[in-house]
Amino acid sequence: MESEIVLEETVASDPRVRGLVAEQEAEVMARYHETDPGPGASPDSPAVVAMADDRPVGCVLVSFHRDFAEIKRMYVAPASRGRGLSRLLLERAEVIAAARGAFVLRLETGLAQPEAMALYSRSGYSPIPCYGYWKDDPDVRCYEKSLTS
Repeated sequence: MESEIVLEETVASDPRVRGLVAEQEAEVMARYHETDPGPGASPDSPAVVAMADDRPVGCVLVSFHRDFAEIKRMYVAPASRGRGLSRLLLERAEVIAAARGAFVLRLETGLAQPEAMALYSRSGYSPIPCYGYWKDDPDVRCYEKSLTS
């Protein structure tokens, strides 16, 4: 029997979130053969942690910029994948961003994460020109979604 998933809103400095972010960064850096995870979110950025049996199994952070909000470090632990948690985390991040006045939510992902690109496409995100830290990396793909429609 699968555990019930509980989504808890918190901040990026929450130790549960920090542990999951470390796992996410290690996985992504291994996929891209990189040693630099790039910039994360500030410690007080809103975050959501997915809990199963009192264990953190997934997270997402939302970073706010002048003209948009941005998904940072969305991650589901390998043992908890295939249950729709990424979709739930993404939906909650959209609610948080909209509630704080963001009209657009953006994110960066890449070619070594085809499952992420598929999720974002299915969830109404459109490809955009890349921006920010990884904008010149040919393996990076950027997406955005309007939160007003």
